[in-house]
Amino acid sequence: MAAHIILLANLISVAVLMCYRRGGSRYKPWISILAYLLLVSLGGQAIDVSLNAGGASAWDAAVSVLIAVMVVRARGNVAAMARCGL
Repeated sequence: MAAHIILLANLISVAVLMCYRRGGSRYKPWISILAYLLLVSLGGQAIDVSLNAGGASAWDAAVSVLIAVMVVRARGNVAAMARCGL
């Protein structure tokens, strides 16, 4: 069950991050690198959990859900997630 929660939370996070549009915001290279690393990490964890479902724990699921909540709340804006204002 925890593997399904992790997979769903990570896929939601990846989808929201992939759909982010910068609009009129300034381009910040370090934030872009951080967003890329977050995408790769979440996608890699989703692949790992789907292939090795036995190693998923409830704590991993809780962390994935918290990250998904942060990403959805910031609407994919990694700079907003990095600020303390959330």
